[in-house]
Amino acid sequence: MRPSLHPVWSQSSIFTSFVLCSLFVLFVVAGVLAVLPERLLRRCAPWRSEILAGVWGCLGLLALVGAACRLEGGVSWFPVFGMDGPALPMLVLLAFTGGLMGVGQRGLACALTGLAFLALSPLVFGLLAGTALVLLADRGRQGVCLPFAVIPACIPADSPLSPPALCLMVLLLGWAVSSQKGPEAVLPAGIGLFLLGRLLAEVGVLPPVQQGLLMVSGGAVALWGAVQAVRSPAACGILAGVASAGYGGLVVMLTLALAAPVKGGEFFRTATLLATGAPFLALLAALWLSRQDGGLFTPNSAVAQARGSRLALGGSLLLLSAVPPLGGFSVFWCLLNAGEVAAAHTHPAQALCLLLVLVGAACVMVLGMIGLLRVGFATFVQQMPASVPQGSRTADDAPSLSSVLLLPAWICAGGAALITLLPGGWLALVDRLFAGDTPRDFAWKTLARVQFAGSDITLTPVFSVLALAVCVVGAGLLGRAFGVFPLRPAVPGAAAWRDGAPVVQQDDEVQPTSSCEPSMPVVWTAFGVLLGAAEQKPSDWPVVEKTSAGARYLQAVLFRTVAWCEAQGMVLILLFLGAGLLLGLFAAK
Repeated sequence: MRPSLHPVWSQSSIFTSFVLCSLFVLFVVAGVLAVLPERLLRRCAPWRSEILAGVWGCLGLLALVGAACRLEGGVSWFPVFGMDGPALPMLVLLAFTGGLMGVGQRGLACALTGLAFLALSPLVFGLLAGTALVLLADRGRQGVCLPFAVIPACIPADSPLSPPALCLMVLLLGWAVSSQKGPEAVLPAGIGLFLLGRLLAEVGVLPPVQQGLLMVSGGAVALWGAVQAVRSPAACGILAGVASAGYGGLVVMLTLALAAPVKGGEFFRTATLLATGAPFLALLAALWLSRQDGGLFTPNSAVAQARGSRLALGGSLLLLSAVPPLGGFSVFWCLLNAGEVAAAHTHPAQALCLLLVLVGAACVMVLGMIGLLRVGFATFVQQMPASVPQGSRTADDAPSLSSVLLLPAWICAGGAALITLLPGGWLALVDRLFAGDTPRDFAWKTLARVQFAGSDITLTPVFSVLALAVCVVGAGLLGRAFGVFPLRPAVPGAAAWRDGAPVVQQDDEVQPTSSCEPSMPVVWTAFGVLLGAAEQKPSDWPVVEKTSAGARYLQAVLFRTVAWCEAQGMVLILLFLGAGLLLGLFAAK
């Protein structure tokens, strides 16, 4: 492929118009099919999922071709939508998400998000993206709060109100990501990164206080997501926490790449682009598997016990982790090199802050790895077929699912593996997703390695994979030759010999309970006698009763208000966006 293809296709070329109109029509078709009642589809209703998968596949191919050809521009007779630098690379990622989200409001939200990425007007982007966020929101506070996240699109980028609005957007979208259950968790993160990248590219270098606010907001979201990954009892909650932690980390890296005067800005930008590749697709596959058949942690879950799904999940978790030389490790490697270059060419105080940011990123990554280990342990160790005894379990006893049902997970995991082995091609494809000083072009010599402009530092994951394969094969051959293996084969336990007698199940022994009950401290009893509440519970006190009654009344008022806001959601979105636009116009003066 030639080093530069964008001069070939002008803004008014036939090919550009064809790609743009095809994308618009396919997004409309995907949105309508996602919410169309089954009685209107008639005989096509059983094939709705397959048709939607084909539509999203065509969208992904068109976006892929457009991003590779560096298409830009629009059509003069419909100036509402168009294609620019970040839109097509983001649509490539959105096509994978839309193919997994299925029907209903989630599919409509994904289609509206794609139209928002193509919108040329900030107001149209805010309307479409805000509606998508409302469709994804849970009932209650999120439906009222999430429309505020798109207000930065209606405020001029150079306005003093833009950085605080961006911080509010980061926090709200981080909350939205952490509360989702499935592939839709990456949709608010994509909206936030798309808007943040465009606004930071317009603003340029921010003052130190505003840089600090953005990084603190992203760090808070990352830390909250990492804690959720460690504490959540459900697999989908753990992976949603990992997604939230990744979104917060990308916000910090994007701020350092575009809005901070550091020497290693291109390194941080490369790390952000790599994070949108293999880790993103691997997380999509894991999120999709986590919500199938009731969840991975459900007892006797077919997804957790089937061989195909276990292989897909294991590969996705490995590609998402920081195991060298996989996707997560490539991102962390870029961060380490960026921190080293930036710390060597900046003020000592700023270098110390960068080192603290790297330490925080390492801690968040460790917590995320613990969450991934929880999912892997619960899937591969704790889950087992219920009809097979513990000691006689074999590989042939595991249930199997149809390969067609697991095709979405395998597509995402296969794409993540391909991007891991060919990171240079992915960096050239999504180079315009975030603004940079040194553009990357397609070249055979850089297809399989990560290389920074103006630096000799490179990473070639293919060589690392080959080296690991040679080590594993060599260790296996030596073990077979000398009869020494680090792990002994499992020996199934034999049943106890009973001389033909039937098995008698004995009742569990009843544990003796202690007759002494814990008594109240003497000081507390004396204090209760003094107040006249010696033999009363705290719930019987008049103050507690009145406080509870007032709290119930306020809760009822809050619920009625939230219900009204949900009923008038679209009107509120228009009012909020109009207020933000007017405020931005006055602030710009």
